[in-house]
Amino acid sequence: MKIGFVIRKDCERCAHIVQRILEILPPDWEPVFEKEAARFLNRKGKDLEKLQADLIVTVGGDGTVLRTLQAAKGPVLGINMGGLGFLSEVEIGEVESTVFKLIRGEYRIEESLKLKVTVNGIRLPDSTNEVLVHSDRIAKIRRFSISTSNNFIDLTAADGVIVSTPVGSTSYSFSAGGPVIYPTLRAMVISYLAPFIARSRAIVIPPEDEIQVKIIGEDQPCILIIDGQFQTEVSASDDIRITVSENNAEFVTIGHSFFERMRDKLIKNVVD
Repeated sequence: MKIGFVIRKDCERCAHIVQRILEILPPDWEPVFEKEAARFLNRKGKDLEKLQADLIVTVGGDGTVLRTLQAAKGPVLGINMGGLGFLSEVEIGEVESTVFKLIRGEYRIEESLKLKVTVNGIRLPDSTNEVLVHSDRIAKIRRFSISTSNNFIDLTAADGVIVSTPVGSTSYSFSAGGPVIYPTLRAMVISYLAPFIARSRAIVIPPEDEIQVKIIGEDQPCILIIDGQFQTEVSASDDIRITVSENNAEFVTIGHSFFERMRDKLIKNVVD
């Protein structure tokens, strides 16, 4: 079994968690390290884009999980060292018991769709969570035309447009009033950030459709952000298209259900 390790940048405490895991693993398991983890552990490391393993453990927050899913190859198990950590399966107090479950094979791999993003026909990194097209200036509203395949959906004024995956429906889209989609379903969600007209509501789109986001008006610069990890400038002259990718995001789960995570991390946090 080849097991990879990725940690949050500049997080020595995260590296200590990795060291503890290494002390428990059987000798026939082969660990491989992304360069940031390797730096703290005095091991040889690889660029994240070259990291490939049967199972990849990330130690950090949701950003670390997303960064790994965007670049590395292999199913990801997240250990939460951040805040909410919705994409992280394991909390700090569960690390040792989780490792023993991995050793015994008491886990499963769940797949969720990713989004393919192109701008003017040029493919950008796939998205696990969401694609955001947002005004490049705070408090500057933009006008957007939203279409799918051959169907016009809406012309709206808003701070931005979010196209999310089912996994991403619990993230930025959720905070913008979008619905929660079960992570293994195949669908896309279009939602709006601070729409000028209240009638602009989130809509669920089937996976076979292609979503086109068009910025209306000259001198209306925006930025396109993928999973908070990649961004590029876009404008009215750009052709932005979003479809379901041929690639899937793979998550390692040790038994926590989606509804348990939703109660603990979304509903409980709101109530508390």
